[in-house]
Amino acid sequence: MGNPALIKEDVREIGGWAWLDRFRQDVAYAARTFARTPGFTTVVILTLALGIGATTAMFSVVNAVLLNPLPFRNAGRLVVIWEKFVHGNPNDPPFADAYRDFETWKRGSQSFERLTPATWNAGFQILTGAGPAREVAATLVGIDFFPMLGMAPEFGRTFQPDDLHANCTVVLKHRFWMQTFAGQKNVIGKHIVLNENACAIVGVMPPEFAFYPDAAAMWMLITPGSTIARNPNAPVLVFALLKAGVSIGRAQEEVASLYRNSPAKDMDGMQRKPVIYPLAEQFARLTGPTLRLSVMVLLGAVGFVLLIGCLNIANLLLGKSVARRKEMALRAALGSGRARLARQLLTEALLLSVTGAALGILLAMGAVHYFRILNPIAMPPGNPVTVNLPVLCFTASLAVVTALLFGLIPALKGSRVDLMDALRASTQAATLSLTARTFRRVLVITEVALSLALLAGAGLLIESVERLASTPLGFQTDRVITMPMTLPKWTYATNTQRARFYRAALERAALVPDVVSTAFASSVPPDGRSGGYALAVGGRPEPNPTTAAFDVSQVSICPDYFRVMGVSLELGRVFDERDGEKSPAAAIVNEALARKYFPRENPIGKRIKILGAPGTEPPPWLTIVGVAANEKDQNFFRPMSWEETPALFVPMSQDPPSRVSLVFRAATGSLAPAAEIQKQIASLDQNVPIGDVQTINERLSRTLSYPHLRAIILAAFAGLALLLAAIGLYAVLSQLIAQRTQEFGIRMALGAARSDLLKLVIREGMVLTFAGLAVGLMITLSLTGLLSSLLYGVKPADPLTLAGVSLLLFLVALCAAYIPARRASRVDPMVALRYE
Repeated sequence: MGNPALIKEDVREIGGWAWLDRFRQDVAYAARTFARTPGFTTVVILTLALGIGATTAMFSVVNAVLLNPLPFRNAGRLVVIWEKFVHGNPNDPPFADAYRDFETWKRGSQSFERLTPATWNAGFQILTGAGPAREVAATLVGIDFFPMLGMAPEFGRTFQPDDLHANCTVVLKHRFWMQTFAGQKNVIGKHIVLNENACAIVGVMPPEFAFYPDAAAMWMLITPGSTIARNPNAPVLVFALLKAGVSIGRAQEEVASLYRNSPAKDMDGMQRKPVIYPLAEQFARLTGPTLRLSVMVLLGAVGFVLLIGCLNIANLLLGKSVARRKEMALRAALGSGRARLARQLLTEALLLSVTGAALGILLAMGAVHYFRILNPIAMPPGNPVTVNLPVLCFTASLAVVTALLFGLIPALKGSRVDLMDALRASTQAATLSLTARTFRRVLVITEVALSLALLAGAGLLIESVERLASTPLGFQTDRVITMPMTLPKWTYATNTQRARFYRAALERAALVPDVVSTAFASSVPPDGRSGGYALAVGGRPEPNPTTAAFDVSQVSICPDYFRVMGVSLELGRVFDERDGEKSPAAAIVNEALARKYFPRENPIGKRIKILGAPGTEPPPWLTIVGVAANEKDQNFFRPMSWEETPALFVPMSQDPPSRVSLVFRAATGSLAPAAEIQKQIASLDQNVPIGDVQTINERLSRTLSYPHLRAIILAAFAGLALLLAAIGLYAVLSQLIAQRTQEFGIRMALGAARSDLLKLVIREGMVLTFAGLAVGLMITLSLTGLLSSLLYGVKPADPLTLAGVSLLLFLVALCAAYIPARRASRVDPMVALRYE
């Protein structure tokens, strides 16, 4: 009654699972096809593995920084409240609230489930009784801090209302607990001595719990009797949990209304306003102001690399389709429709993409593991960089999209066959259509253009880092070592006591071998001097809060500070015995202050003073006795810049702070003298904690870590893109030669010299290269403006950088074109004419 085999196939089609069997057949056939061309298959899979692996690794960073919600309960409703000046620059960073503002919002707000204050600026505590005295960072928080986050301790408990009546209560960070108490769980209920206060340990948080700043060793409860609660103007950050269904805009309006009605608003005369931000966004900003932009730029760059890889593979598959024309024609003659042929080719593309993605995941996991071990830069707390389920889902989606990107056009082209032409033509004589050849050239031009954009971006970042690192800073960095320390306020309560200790410490340090000179300073560049004080000048109207600049920093120094740091004195004298504790208050100003406040005057002998906060004792008038050269400093919120902040220096004998850094110059630059100096200071008072000993160069390296890493990663991506573009150009020209072998033989038989063929092929490659450079310059000029905040000392459209990377790309393309051109020039005419 008919063909039994055909009836069986029709019956199987009714079941709906025949597609799975056909898919298995397609995959098996694709695997056999690729096994016959191991070189081609290896190149394609490695290209995909590098592109997908780099994209996966970069996306894991983006996921941790920008996308993944914080690992807290109701993370999407967690916010932080800052304040900004009403009439200030919108781009200026926000600042902390006053504690009384927190109390105002706590009493009157209806938009929040919980509010809690927190501060780490006042949280440095001297730990004694657990080995040598050391300073630990403690985050001071309100009682609702842990309930707001929805976090439970690993053991013990968090803060309870009864703790508000205790002297001091702390919850320990897991890492600090392991380091200090060796993992002993019996610490609950015990006490540690912080600033000579016995603080009860009530709990230990789990190891995965992290909050900003990551350096905090513990969380200390703010009680009604604490210094912060008793000072309404104490700066704090206010963290809050929005009620379900309440938007940030609605909460913003409410806190602004409460702030306007507060009788104590604008206590310093400056009009302020509260602003609310999502907590996850602020974690990224506090970790690094340019972190979000940096990861987006790098993700875009690695996306360019993957796109170039896809274009490259599409080019290779288009060229390979020439050799498979007869195969496709035979399959069509046996009954395969165009959709069936296209599906087969897409299955081959998918198999390549999935294999490349699997290898890419392994590469990404290795890169992320190495990143976490090396820890080259600070990352926002709470979400570690890891290849987790969302990242794997992204990679799986990326594999499918990638297969479509590089496989769709070749599949459509390869499935469109003319049976008579394909069966009549030999494999060697088969060529791509004019449209396909044009499309391949467009792919190469696009690769070159995208490569130029990446090279230009990398060149700009590398040039910026080079200029940032080589900028003269106004002080010497070689063989200068810093040693921070803090004097306990309960032991050294007066200026006299602190000044006496500093003198004794300098005398002991000067006796240590290999120490050339020593000094104390309240802050040391390249960070820590961001201004913040308003300056009054004698004989001029005193500025009010609305006209003051608040741009002056004040530094206490010892007389030898400028000699240790190698800072030149431009006018006047340095501090000496004339500037003792009971002598008239003196100051040395830097050139930036003298230039701004005494533009056409000699500042020596002029009187200045720092404006104090309302309600505090007014600072004394200072007589300027010298002008020092500028020391460049870096502002945390503007990391790609060096700033010359107006600064005034006062004698350590007249204003000795509790927190200082000992700076000394070593004869050999070795850190060996630091250990002996530590012993000498411990012999004076073993309860004085000493922080991390660092050279100035190490401090500079820390400030440059973000720009360095950003430039290195983008340069690696640009190098990979350059390699892929060169491979793409080489592949196109090589396949062009294979398809035009007979033509080259005829040309040589008619008298063409080998040099003519060499020029012919190279000219073909250079035409594609110059077209790609032209398109790439347009892309570069439209995109490099996004990098402006990441650059230093170089314009986004820097002509030298653009010319340099264009020349580099041209030379690489020339090399890629020369190899196939040389092969074409060596064609034997007799062999070429017998090619068919």
